[in-house]
Amino acid sequence: MPRRFPELPDWSFDADEASVGLYRAFGHDRAGRNVEAIGLNPDALIEKCKQAALQVVAEVRKSGSVPPKGM
Repeated sequence: MPRRFPELPDWSFDADEASVGLYRAFGHDRAGRNVEAIGLNPDALIEKCKQAALQVVAEVRKSGSVPPKGM
């Protein structure tokens, strides 16, 4: 089930088992940006993706290329 976080309202995160005991976590936003992590603990991987998404958002804001609301 996809997870959402209040500090990243346009992002959705999830994880799946890529092979026995190996997980792939991923996140994406409405603008099409993606983050991904692979490892053994799906909850930790989602947290890692969340942190990466926060960095992406900070870089986008810093560069001034924030997409319009609703996209």
